[in-house]
Amino acid sequence: MFTRCLLCLAGALTLLPQMAFGADLVDSCVDLGMVRDAVAARGGKLIELTQGQLQFLRGIYAMNPEPPGGLPYGDRAMLVQVDGNSDGLVLFVDRGQACNAMHAPPEVLLLMHEVATGNIDHHGAGL
Repeated sequence: MFTRCLLCLAGALTLLPQMAFGADLVDSCVDLGMVRDAVAARGGKLIELTQGQLQFLRGIYAMNPEPPGGLPYGDRAMLVQVDGNSDGLVLFVDRGQACNAMHAPPEVLLLMHEVATGNIDHHGAGL
C-alpha cells in the first residue's frame, strides 16, 4: 500500500503539474513538511542524503530516460524508505520543497551507500 502511495506522490510531483500547466510552466514541488507527515504516518523514514550522494543521484536522474531532461531541482536530496520494502524514493529538495521524485531500486540504494561510505570497489573482472 505504501509503495502505491509513493508512486502516487512521484506521479503528482512529475506528471500532474505538466498536465495542468504544460511542460514549460512546470513547478513540480510540494511542501517538504507535507511529505514528512505522510511518510511518518505510514511508518516510513525520510533520510537526508550527503552531498556526494546528491551529485551521484543527479547523474542518474539526468541519464534516466523517464523524467524530463536536465538536472533535478534542489541543492539537497532525501530518501524515503519503509521497513519491509526494498525500494526507496529519492526526493530532490529545493528551499523546503520536495521536488522531482525518482524511484530508487535496491541496486541504486546499494550504490548510494557505497558513495556515502567511500567504500567503492574498483576491482573487478574487467573487460
